[in-house]
Amino acid sequence: MPLKITLHYEDCAEERQLQLITKIPVKWRGGPVKKVTDFFVEYYNGKFPENTLDPKQIHAENAGGSKFHADDVVEVSFIHKEHIYIKGGAPPRNEEKRRREKENDPTLLTCQNYGCQFRYREEDNGSKACYHHRLGPVFWNGYKYWACCSERKAYDWNDFMKIPGCLCGPHSTKKPEGAELLSPTIIAARQAELEAKKKAAEPQLNDINAYMRESKKSTKPKPKATKKKEILPEGQKRCVLCKEAFAVEDNHDKACLYHSGRAVFHDGAKFWTCCSADRKAYDWDQFMKIKPCSLGRHWDGEGDNPNEQSGKSCS
Repeated sequence: MPLKITLHYEDCAEERQLQLITKIPVKWRGGPVKKVTDFFVEYYNGKFPENTLDPKQIHAENAGGSKFHADDVVEVSFIHKEHIYIKGGAPPRNEEKRRREKENDPTLLTCQNYGCQFRYREEDNGSKACYHHRLGPVFWNGYKYWACCSERKAYDWNDFMKIPGCLCGPHSTKKPEGAELLSPTIIAARQAELEAKKKAAEPQLNDINAYMRESKKSTKPKPKATKKKEILPEGQKRCVLCKEAFAVEDNHDKACLYHSGRAVFHDGAKFWTCCSADRKAYDWDQFMKIKPCSLGRHWDGEGDNPNEQSGKSCS
């Protein structure tokens, strides 16, 4: 299919304006737009030698004013019979291409400061080149935050990485000392691992009688902790659905506001199975404030749940 375009240059006096209809050669179609603009500049400068154009100071636009990058592909950028306008000013920088080139450039160094990860050259480094965090990241209960800026928490990774640094200094390729800040769960696991290693390093009992004595000591049953029974005023009981105390004689079909499903804690999110579609929380207080979805009678947990047949949704 042919690719013919009309090139216009109108940024000058009327007598030096130019309109050029050109058929793009097949070998140019997979090449850059710069090939076409250079061709136009060469043709224009030959026609108007007293008013020459600088190929580095012009760019191409379509009729809607969208500018083309110099390295955009011709057959992707231009449409058959389209009008293209040559305008003054250098072509816009292709930031996406520059980003990819930078990512793949083996000569660039990667900053290891907390929250930076910027790629740089040492000659461009300076005392105020890097804004970063003083302490490392913490991931806990769905939250992501920097230990030095704990008042600014995020759930989303991109929001977490956008938290501005609290220190200014030079970029560095050296990882900070004590580079990991761990969740309490991992800290507890590592503590247990250390205790296991310490126990393994203790002197081993080679005598069977000594072994039996130590074994009896370690297996001696511990007294069970007795759960303190709640004492409520006479005529009152504790509802297992809404956790509120209630007077038995005042119980009725609309006395209890509760969740008919069970609580789920998954990947930092907290929700009730009866309300999981659009009511999730990450913070415990927010989770506890989720409005119950069912209305019925209080139940102290003894016998059958009186709401299994008659419970009503209050949504």
